[in-house]
Amino acid sequence: MKLTTPAVARVTGASERQLRHWAKTKLLEPSAKKRGHRLYTFPDVVVASTIVKLRAGGCSLQRIRKVVPRLTRQLASHSVKELAGLTLLADGKDVYILDDKQLIEAVTGQTAMFFVLRIGPLIEEAEQRTRALRFEWTEPVSVRGGRYTLVITHDPDDQVYAVQCRELPGAIEQGDPPEMAVRNGIAAIESVLDFLSKRQRPVKAAASGHA
Repeated sequence: MKLTTPAVARVTGASERQLRHWAKTKLLEPSAKKRGHRLYTFPDVVVASTIVKLRAGGCSLQRIRKVVPRLTRQLASHSVKELAGLTLLADGKDVYILDDKQLIEAVTGQTAMFFVLRIGPLIEEAEQRTRALRFEWTEPVSVRGGRYTLVITHDPDDQVYAVQCRELPGAIEQGDPPEMAVRNGIAAIESVLDFLSKRQRPVKAAASGHA
């Protein structure tokens, strides 16, 4: 899933100006690209939502800047769902991470009264708001040594993600969540390749995928 800055602003409550400032100052840079443009993945959206909530709880950007890299690393090494039990504690001065019932100090200092931010409900809220958006993105995939591009479209009225291969228009599928749509799209490509192979009409895969 890849979202534009305006879409992320609608999902997280951050302004487009804030998101661009965070990207410029490297607090939160979009981690995906499409034709030279930077786009946000869903883990990026989770981090952006976390920043918004911590700011609302009175935590300074200076302190948030120190905890964001740790949260980003955890999202990179675990699935978003695996981190649903993560809790952040902040008092406007320091930020702590609670994971596996162990309090890990992310920023030095002593605190007495905490602002509690549970990541699980935050993820659910971000997913619900994302599902209300109409958007499209592409995913390059490799199938049987060839490179193809899946075009994934989300229509909130359908409540599913439609996927079609750019190089093989007959490869059409759908799925939910996005990861399932991509897997189904790959399966559709394989099915079309099998069909064309039986008709002795092999398809030459694109030399490079289109992002």
